[in-house]
Amino acid sequence: MEQASNPAGGAGADRPRLAFYNVAETADLLRMDQSTLYRHLRSGRFPAVKIGGRYVVPRQVVERLVDEVIAAGRCVDVAEWAARAALSGGVA
Repeated sequence: MEQASNPAGGAGADRPRLAFYNVAETADLLRMDQSTLYRHLRSGRFPAVKIGGRYVVPRQVVERLVDEVIAAGRCVDVAEWAARAALSGGVA
């Protein structure tokens, strides 16, 4: 498993880079409430994997979303971004 390095050397240094984030981790990364993220997951407006009753978000989804925001240089609507990804056969 890949190792993430924390340039500041603080908490989280040398933690494994997870392939998937749970809802709490994803919400924390995106600085949003878990209930808001659950609403988006249940409605299909945010890409995730549902295993039984549990959602997990691939790390690549978060990384590609960040890349898209930086490339666009503006606010990106996640629902539109996810819809484009679905039409193109993968995560945007």
